[in-house]
Amino acid sequence: MPCPIQLASKLCGLSQHVIRIWERRYNALSPSRTQTNRRMYCDEAVKRLKLLKVLTENGHRIGRVAGLSTAELEELVSKTPLVLATAAPAENAMEPEAFVEACVAASKKYDSDGLRQLLLQARRQLGQRGMLHQVICPLIVQIGNSWQHGSLRPSHEHIATSVIRELLMTPVPGSQTAAHAPELIVATPAGELHELGALIVAASARDLGWHVTYLGPNLPVEEISACAVARHATAVALSVVYPENCPVIEEKLRRMRELLPEGMRLIVGGRAAEGYRARLPEVRIQWVSCLHGLDEALCKNQR
Repeated sequence: MPCPIQLASKLCGLSQHVIRIWERRYNALSPSRTQTNRRMYCDEAVKRLKLLKVLTENGHRIGRVAGLSTAELEELVSKTPLVLATAAPAENAMEPEAFVEACVAASKKYDSDGLRQLLLQARRQLGQRGMLHQVICPLIVQIGNSWQHGSLRPSHEHIATSVIRELLMTPVPGSQTAAHAPELIVATPAGELHELGALIVAASARDLGWHVTYLGPNLPVEEISACAVARHATAVALSVVYPENCPVIEEKLRRMRELLPEGMRLIVGGRAAEGYRARLPEVRIQWVSCLHGLDEALCKNQR
């Protein structure tokens, strides 16, 4: 019996956003529509989504497998060494909110091993994109708010950041990047020391099939642009979290755009990005305000 996207998402372990992207950009499936235009997914569609999830989590790019028939997907899965487990046992399954709370609790106990295992379990259960969207991003926000309100010590925040950074810097087992994949340069400008946003950008781009060159935080825009030009990159992504509405950062973003070739995209996101967007309306920058917006920008920029 056909089911709505909310239930299909739970059944296959993919976020609703990823399902929509796979439909719209890659024509992976064509759900039926109700009279009110709601997507409805039959058993065959859910089966395809589960197979595509297995394949993409084990090194296959969605653009290469989306057009295969269900029978061809099944055959490919049978021939694919499953490096990454694709589902947690039902008795160990957790809701994303529970993962976030458990991760905060592990951070308070300075339990780096426990925190690492929780995040790895979230990746197995939710997939890389589900982990990024539903666990990592909310976790970073909650830890930041708790630290500001005094319910977490700076050392709690540091241990959580260290484990998250380690996980985001480590490619998903079995993942591969196509030889002719578009390249993204990721960094933060000089004076911007917060790098978790940039690391999330890098991890998300890799998962969408980009080749990523990660330069890290606090780098002069002249050095970022030099790398981008030398690498013939498709785009540059900068994360700006703090300070907000700073004339110095504003000028660096303006200068970054001037240094890049005309056809090279500049993507800017992060907590402080919206303020700079209002101050730089004339500068040709793709502004993103959330991880979903980043996904849209990356998919739009893929060649």
